[in-house]
Amino acid sequence: MKKYPKIYLDTNFIRDIMEKRNTKAIHLIEVIRNLQNKKKCSCYTSAFLLMELCDAKKDDLFFQEAINKKFEFKRIIRERNNPNLEDHHFKKISEYLDNLLESYPFLENLSLSEDGWQVASDISSSSNIWSPDCVHLATALSNECDFLITSDSQFKKESKKIAKRFTKYKLEIIGIDEAQRILEK
Repeated sequence: MKKYPKIYLDTNFIRDIMEKRNTKAIHLIEVIRNLQNKKKCSCYTSAFLLMELCDAKKDDLFFQEAINKKFEFKRIIRERNNPNLEDHHFKKISEYLDNLLESYPFLENLSLSEDGWQVASDISSSSNIWSPDCVHLATALSNECDFLITSDSQFKKESKKIAKRFTKYKLEIIGIDEAQRILEK
């Protein structure tokens, strides 16, 4: 029986498609959707992605509001971590997340086991990878995904170094163009 790939998508890739900021990513997610519909791959991310998307959207809404109110740059930087968002902002965040879940229902969430959290901690303490990306990498590794697709070139470069240390896993960290070549075969 042929083994079909387990594909993990990181936050940057998901933001690329949700915010329509990368046409190659938008095309690739449709390739993945078609493969998923034919049962030729499975596609994952983590619940942590939803939290990252919430934070990114909060930042976006705060900056939009600050610009609309003509805040000075120093004030924007000073108040960024205390955005004082209101219910109408949270409604927009909720709608954004609902749109993701409705648009890509084939995207399943993976969790980290206790061992997975240890992998994330090991990666974080021994690499140039930020903690949120460590969670994604550890989730893909510990759940034995075949591919982690990202549009973050720095994360891709650093993750490839780290993944080599975890020889029991066969995870390939790939960008959009490489994923396109592999999945359209």
